[in-house]
Amino acid sequence: MKYEDVHQFASKFSNKESGVLAEIRRDTWVNVMYPQMLTNELQGNIMQQISLMKSPNRILEIGAFTGYSAVCMAKGLTEDGMIDSIEINQELESRLKKNLAMAELESRVNLHFGNAIDIIPNLEHNFDLIYMDADKSQYPQYLKLLYPKLNKNGILLVDNVLWGGKMLNISEHKDKESKGIAGFLSLAPEFKWTQYGIIPMADGLWMGVK
Repeated sequence: MKYEDVHQFASKFSNKESGVLAEIRRDTWVNVMYPQMLTNELQGNIMQQISLMKSPNRILEIGAFTGYSAVCMAKGLTEDGMIDSIEINQELESRLKKNLAMAELESRVNLHFGNAIDIIPNLEHNFDLIYMDADKSQYPQYLKLLYPKLNKNGILLVDNVLWGGKMLNISEHKDKESKGIAGFLSLAPEFKWTQYGIIPMADGLWMGVK
């Protein structure tokens, strides 16, 4: 059974992308460098479901890219809910704002540009849902900063924990990104979770409930 066949089957029996999400995907692949960084369609669907079940009032995103994941997570936002989204690449600002406006979310997303390590400690709020998808080498540091910011029963989502299959043989890979993800996977169980585990789809989505 091949991953591509499973992906095609799952896509057939899942909600289709909204028009807005499909346009963000198309525009990203045509106009943005490293478009493969975009959230997988099936994973985006799961993130929407998680958000709908959680009904978060405050969401934090580490790694905005072109706005796809923020639009997904906004699906379950409460009526007065807000998203704080951190992106290190200032050059994406105009495209991010365009995509958020297209999704009618421009007034509900606070964009922060810079290194998340510097920004997270200065955020005023705690969060019901946090999505981590930025510099993999800093995953352990992100976790240490984010855990105190996560409300009780809050959900932490962490992308790319399979890292293209490299995590299946962690000892063989010495690049800083692999080391960062491996460090996160080793460190995460030391924190108190009601439940945590990996959803083995796309590039691996780790989920923990505080």
